[in-house]
This record gives sequence, C-alpha cells and structure tokens, in this order.
Amino acid sequence: MRRTAALPFLFFCFAATLSAQTKQPVTPVDYGQFETLAPAGFGNVTGGLSSDGKWLAYGINRSNRSNELRVTNITDGTTKVTAFGTQSVFSSDSHWVAFAIGNSEAQDEKLRQQKKPIQRKMGLLNLATGEQTVVDAIETFSFSPNGTYLAMRKYAPEKKDAPDAAASTDAEENPPGATLVVRQLSTGHDTSFGNVSEFAWQDLPRTGTLLAMAINSDDKTGNGVQLFNTETGTVRVLDSSSSIYSGLAWRKNSADLAVLRSKSDPHREGFTYAALAWMNLPNTTDPAHIFDPTAAANNFPAGMRIVSYRKPGWPEEGGMIFLGVAKWDEKIAPAKKTPAASDAAKTVTPADGEEEPASVDIWHWNDVDVQPKQKLQARQDRQRNMLAVWHIDSGKLIPLAHDLTEQVTPLKHSQLAFATNWDAYTMDRTIGRPTADLSIVDLTTGARAKIKDHLIEDRSIQPSPGGKYLIYFQDDNYWTVNVATKAVTNITKSVKSAFVNRESDETIKQKPAFGVAGWIKDDAAVILYDKYDLWRVSPDGSHTTQLTDGAKDQVRHRYVRLNPDDEFIDGDKPIFVSLYGEWTKKSGYARLNLNATIATDDHAIWLDKGISRLAKAKDADVYEYVLESFDQSPNIFIAGVDLKNAKQVTNTNPFQANYAWGHGELIDYKNSHGEHLQGALYYPAGYEPGKKYPMVVYMYEKLSDGLHRFSAPSERDYYNPAAFTAHGYFLLEPDIVFVPREPGVSVVDCVTAATKRVVDMGLVDPKRVGVVGHSWGGFDSVYLATHTNGIFAAAVAGAPITDLVSNYGNHHWSSGIAETDHIETGQQRMEVPLYEDLPAYIRNSAVFNVQNMTTPLLIEVGDSDGTVFFHQGVELYNIARRAKKNVVLLEYAGEDHGLRKKADQVDYERRIFAWFGHYLKDESAQPWITGGESFLDRQKEVKALKSTPEK
Repeated sequence: MRRTAALPFLFFCFAATLSAQTKQPVTPVDYGQFETLAPAGFGNVTGGLSSDGKWLAYGINRSNRSNELRVTNITDGTTKVTAFGTQSVFSSDSHWVAFAIGNSEAQDEKLRQQKKPIQRKMGLLNLATGEQTVVDAIETFSFSPNGTYLAMRKYAPEKKDAPDAAASTDAEENPPGATLVVRQLSTGHDTSFGNVSEFAWQDLPRTGTLLAMAINSDDKTGNGVQLFNTETGTVRVLDSSSSIYSGLAWRKNSADLAVLRSKSDPHREGFTYAALAWMNLPNTTDPAHIFDPTAAANNFPAGMRIVSYRKPGWPEEGGMIFLGVAKWDEKIAPAKKTPAASDAAKTVTPADGEEEPASVDIWHWNDVDVQPKQKLQARQDRQRNMLAVWHIDSGKLIPLAHDLTEQVTPLKHSQLAFATNWDAYTMDRTIGRPTADLSIVDLTTGARAKIKDHLIEDRSIQPSPGGKYLIYFQDDNYWTVNVATKAVTNITKSVKSAFVNRESDETIKQKPAFGVAGWIKDDAAVILYDKYDLWRVSPDGSHTTQLTDGAKDQVRHRYVRLNPDDEFIDGDKPIFVSLYGEWTKKSGYARLNLNATIATDDHAIWLDKGISRLAKAKDADVYEYVLESFDQSPNIFIAGVDLKNAKQVTNTNPFQANYAWGHGELIDYKNSHGEHLQGALYYPAGYEPGKKYPMVVYMYEKLSDGLHRFSAPSERDYYNPAAFTAHGYFLLEPDIVFVPREPGVSVVDCVTAATKRVVDMGLVDPKRVGVVGHSWGGFDSVYLATHTNGIFAAAVAGAPITDLVSNYGNHHWSSGIAETDHIETGQQRMEVPLYEDLPAYIRNSAVFNVQNMTTPLLIEVGDSDGTVFFHQGVELYNIARRAKKNVVLLEYAGEDHGLRKKADQVDYERRIFAWFGHYLKDESAQPWITGGESFLDRQKEVKALKSTPEK
C-alpha cells in the first residue's frame, strides 16, 4: 500500500522536474513586466493598512517603470488600481484614501525637454462606494484629524521673471501663495482659499477640526493668518498685515497655535520675525501673545534676528515656544557708478576704475570645511541659528545656544535641554572622529552645567522620552545622566554581556554599539541590545534583566515599534521582536512578555525565507508582513495578533511560474585568519545537476544577509541578480571583512576563499569565473584583476577607486568633503593618513600592480561622478594601456556615480553580459571588445539610432 500510495507522488515529482527542464529562463524582452512591492506604503503613515484593518494600500514598481498603486479590500480581495499612484494615506475613519498620481517616465521627460512644469494630480477613493475622483494639479494634500475633510493645495503660479537671488537671503522668506481647496468629504462641497502659502491641521488626533492658513499674496494685500473651523464652517482672521507669515505650528493635543510674522529694517538684509501665539482656539477672543525682537522693551541682542527657517516649536506642556536666532546682516551699499566721461577718460588702469571681481576661491589650511563643501552647504550655513526659548507668560526670551557650533535639544516633559558643543573638535569631526562637550541647559534661566568633556561619538547621545535621563555610549559601555542630579552612571559595567560590536571592522576609536530599543514608561528602565538579545536595565544600573535568549541559537532579536507615535515601550503588554538567524538566515517575528524572568518568546512566524515589514492597523488587531525569497516573489500577508494562519492578499508576478528560475543557497567558508564567513550562492535558472557552469562574483562588503531577497529582472538595474542567473551564471555574493590598512589584501583573502569553496562543490568551471562590483565593490574588482593570477577570467568594475594615493588627495564632490576627511575611517579603513603609512596605500591600490594584470578588465565611469572622481577609472585605464593590458573603459557622458538615463543603464548592462559572455562562455566577441570603437564610428552609430523611427 505504501508503494502504491507513493506512485502518484513520484509521478508528480518527475512531472515537476520535467516541467522545470522544459521552461526557459526569462529573457530581457520579458523583464519589463516583473514587479516589486514598493517600500513606501507600509505602516500607518503612508498607505499600508487602514486604521480599521479592512483595507490595504500598496505600491507596485515594475522593471519597465509602469508603476501603480493598488487598494485592496482585505475581506473579498477586490482591488482598485491607479497607474502611477503613490504616497497613499487613509483618512482616520477609514472611509477614504487619497494619493498622488504622477506621470509616466516618458511623459516627465517630454515635459522636461519642453521646459514645462511637472505637476501631479491627486486621487480620492471612496472606500464604501468604490467611486474615485481625480483632481488636477495638486501639490500637497492632507486629511483633517477626524477624517471628515481633505485639504488640497494647488501648485503656485509660475512667475515669469526669475526671482533675484540677492533680494532675500532665504527663499523661505517670501513663500508663494496658491489656491487651497478644502473638501467636506460627506457632501463633496469645496471651500476655496486664495494665496495660501502654508496650511496646518490642528494636531489633535481623531478630533481636530481646525485648519490654520498663512496667506501671502504677491502685493501683500490680505496677508495674514486665518483659521477655518470645519465644525462650524466659519473663518476667522487671527492676524492681518502686509507682513509675511510662516511657520504655522500647533501644540500637540491642544488648540494652541504659533506663527511667525516678518518685520523689515531698511538697513539690514531680509527680515526678522515676531512670534505670535494663541491659546485655546477657537474659543478665546484674546489677542495674540507677541514677542517682537525689535521692541526696545524686550532687550533683544543688537544685530541679531529671529529666523523663519527654524519653525517654532512647542513643548507638549505649552507655556513656551522655541525659536531660532541668528545674526542679522547689514545691507551692502551698492557700488557707486563711475560718472560719464569721454572715451579717452574711460581708458584707465584697473586700479583707477571699476573692475570685475576675480573668480577666485581661497582654500586655506585652517578651513574646517574645504571650499567645495562650503559651496554645497552655503544655504545650510546661511541658515545656521541658535536655539532660544520664549516664555509666553513672562514675555522673556532666553538664549539657550552659545554659538553656531553646538546643538541644543530640549528634553520632553522637562524644563531642561542638553547641549553638545564641538567648537574645540571641529577638525576632528571632519575626519570621521565626532567629539563634543556635553552640558545640561536650564530653559528658565539659560544657565548650563557641564556634564562631560571630550565625549567621543557624541551622536550616540539620546534623551529618554520622559526627559529624566540622557544615555550615551563610551568606553564600550552605556552611561546615563540623571538630568536632575547631574549624576553620571555606567549602567552596563556589571552586565555579563557586551553591548559593543567588537566584530566591527570600522577604524574608529569607539566601536559602534548594538543600539537602544527604547524606554519603559516613565523612564523606569531602558532596553538595550547586545549582539543577539534584549536587556532591561534600570537607569542607575542597579537592576538588569535579560529578556531574550537569542545567543543560545545565535538568533538576533530586535524590538519592532508598531506605532511610530509611541514614546515608551509598554512593559505591561507583550511586544513584537524581529528574529534573524545569523548563520541560518532564517527570519520571522516573536511575541515577548517583558515581565517574564527570561522570555520564552513565542515564535509567531519563523521560516527559512525573508520575513519583514511587520505593521499593525491603528485601531484593530490586524497585522501585515511581507514574505519572499530569491525564487519566491514578495507578497503581503495579513494575520491576527498571533500571526498564525496568515492570509495572502497580494499576488505579485503570477507569470513567474512560466519561467525557469534560480534559487539561493548559503555557503560557509573561512579566510586565512580563520574567520567564519558566508556567502549567498544563486543557481542558474534551469540548473542541470552535474553540469559545470560559469560563475560571476558580485562584491561589496557583507552580502550574505540578502540570501532571501527577491530580484525582479531588469536591464536598468545593471548588476541584477535575477538577470545573471537567467543568463546561465552562478552568482556568488560573499562576505568580506577588512583588516585595518589592508582593504585590497582583505578582498583577495575573502573573495578567493569564497570562490574556492564554490569550485570545490563541483558546480562551477574554475576557468570561467568573473568578478563585478560598483564603487567600493568596483575597488574590489580592479584590485582582484590586478592582484590575482589565473583565478578570475574577467572583471567588470563600475565607478571604481583604483589608486588610494591619488584618491586620498581628491574630493567627494557630491558632498564636498575632502577624501582625507573620511578615507581613514570610512570604507577604505586606512586608519592613518597617507604620509604615516605610504606603503600600505601603495600595497592596496590596483594601479601599482597593473603590470602583472592578466584578467581582462572592463571599467565603467560617469564623467560627472560626484562620489568617486571618474579620473580614478581613467588613471587605471591609461596605466594598463601603457602596460599593454586588456582593459576597456566605458565613459558615460553627463552621468553621476550611478547611471540614471535609461539608454545608458540598458547599454551598460548589455555590455556587461557581452563581456562576460565572451570571456566566460566563449561567445563571439562584439567588435568593441576586441577592437574598440572610434569616436567617429560612434557618432555615426548614434546618428543612425536617432534616425530610426520609433516602433
């Protein structure tokens, strides 16, 4: 009976195998249809689940960019689809969903070429009736807190004449007005307001009915602040003048409103601002409380102003408003015109008459920020300001910050703030070594108490949500500051675990911590992470409880914050933690009882798949998560609080079953130092056991954690894993760990070990292995091509760093920073400057061993690369060419670090496969591979392509 019962099963297996062998891998002509779930649209902020848990909004991104928004009824599965929909948001009552509607990629490009504005529409879907309406030219939109109204602001009219940049120090000081339409959703009735530059709904969840609007017209007629009460349908003018209004700010969970009103001085640039505040709107008829910095009675510092580019901020308890203060520059007197004179008189030496200013930038060795960075952040620098607090009842303004090189952060539920000042360490910060002095500031008086000098890695400072403590990481331990007593305590010194990631290969003095999960209500305890587990630690370090036991099985546990509005972790309720197997790559979620002595967490879901993006409906015990693997298209599942018996509610890529597909496998290997490493190995589509295949190794740093990530094939994602497997390659993505000052040596050590491991498995032809990488992965590729012999048959490097010596003196042009500012502590991990260990810089650079290169190398650069200067690729090309080595350089005009033009993306991917096809598969070489292509021949080819009619 057992044999008889097994026959159908064996027949099924045989049929399935036969079916898989008859399926063909997907080809580029079919790539465009493949879908991925858009990362936006999860959680309760943009899309995701409606508050009642009955609806799901999610985005679909396709390889051909024909993207869409889908809104699904979870119960019956009916779905409304909108092409190019995005940024969906549900009303709080779950009756409506609104979303932006964009254009196709081709439409946007056509508008750009025609120099026309690109404007989006807005869609509004009635979830009860299924009726959808579309409103043209809506720039921003927002539901009222109670969900009964929708505010839609149109685009501001384009000005014919470009604004004079010198007319104002900040564009924000004269914001354009536009029409605002407020729709009553139950009736469809619209109320319009003109010249609205800014609007803000009352920050009162579920019940707020008030809409504040700043009115700013070109001629300043009718400027002011208006309040629309949707409950009564009335409009009230709170303030009106010819001034400019901006910075609308509601106090959370209240009816208190603040705004800024401009005030000018004929002798100074731009504006200063008066702060206005109303309490208990709309009930109060009292005039606004006003702080006017120009009023003599306020003793505001001379030559200073209140700025508009720091929005007013309320503490939750009210009573004061935080404002930004900065220098108020005097106007520069216009240059005097030279009196009219005869032609002879006009012939003067430059010293005697007017002359054009020299186009010179002065680079000084004392500059904290080099000139390129100063240029890029000029606007940011102009907007630097110091925090002050206006006490509304007393009318006093208390300066909190002392200078522009510090950050002052008010503590919640407190009359204190903390300040980090890095004036003494500005240069250290630019070279990847952030340091600051820490102080506590009294909001009532501005007085401060120094807590700690020379705090390394000051970015680790976090305030507790209750405002009672600060926590920071120093000397491999967590420390708390009791802000009331100023006591500083090492809270983890006695814990039998390490909270520092000692395995990190970052070349910084303080290795990074694993992180802080959050605080228990009323700041009763803080929950910290070690490598695998959660620990509950009291703020004074007197009590410690291990909450999970992930170390036993090397499973990483991390807290999942399901409600982004939650300040505290509720210790009386179970929480969710994500699970990830360090060596198995299994993932899932568990429910954890924080009151247990040591939790026996309930593994709600735990699979050898990629499980991610857990979210919850705001008002219902309805949860969503995404499940995927390399060969399983990502889909959203809906479940109850136990995450059991989940229901699949999406069906992406149903046509994938028509194609042969690869699958992922985890490999283990060791480098020469005996370190245990892993790699993700992806099999060719339609893999036949016993056959040896070519393999491509794609590199960056640690990549094995992406084992279960689905890849939608695309010709525009030019290192696309699914495309490699569809072309008949094994694809290996190994982990690389770095030894300080030996980045290239480390790459050879780890990648060759991983490659040997796969070759030893008998799957791959050892003579047909290639390597590919981009940026830092491009460094890996060129280094392997120049420092290995006979291991790799071909290499491709996109935007590579090829010479650490010349790169050290270059710039990261997109951010403006000098490479010297991060090469020691960034990815290169060189630890010390060039002049302290020149041999290491030389030893780890591809260009210095190019004479020994035997691997054919294809280099890609964009000539406008702002991250890795494209001369890095040109430098290696020229030296390799001089050494008569097989090297080809692809230079894409106008392209940055990553290719953005569709034609260039497709071209590069096709050339990658042509290169590997020739050297790893013995395919016929395309002419450009063996003979290049002259400039004139390329021009003819481009001309011919442009003259070809579109299909």
